[in-house]
Amino acid sequence: MSSGLITLHLTATSTVSGTITTTTTTTITPLVKRFTTTVVIGNILSGVTTIPSTSFKDDSGTTLPANGLTVPGSNGYYNVFVNGTLIAGGLTTLTTASLAINNALTIGVTVVLETLSFTAISSSTSTTNNLVVTTVIHSI
Repeated sequence: MSSGLITLHLTATSTVSGTITTTTTTTITPLVKRFTTTVVIGNILSGVTTIPSTSFKDDSGTTLPANGLTVPGSNGYYNVFVNGTLIAGGLTTLTTASLAINNALTIGVTVVLETLSFTAISSSTSTTNNLVVTTVIHSI
């Protein structure tokens, strides 16, 4: 005759106590670019002023190449100034190829485009203090 198997049934409960401290440091870096131009008659068509990137100069006086305008991503924005006056955001469209202003500007006015982009780098460090795990085994 075979003898029956004896099975041991146990439950375990663990408790974790102590503290974990996390320190996060974030560095935000802005990138600002400015471009200037003067409106010429060829920029105005059907009540809209469209200025190609090749008409703009950067802060160092260098003329931009085709598709040389900076378009900020979701972490940035741009401002347009006409003769020193800030233009409402909904009146302009910026692409790498051109700046379109939904208004016929006067020939000879100065247009300044300012783009701002931000990058963020974060690092975190976690430290455990007096971390204790207690396990109790119970027989059923």
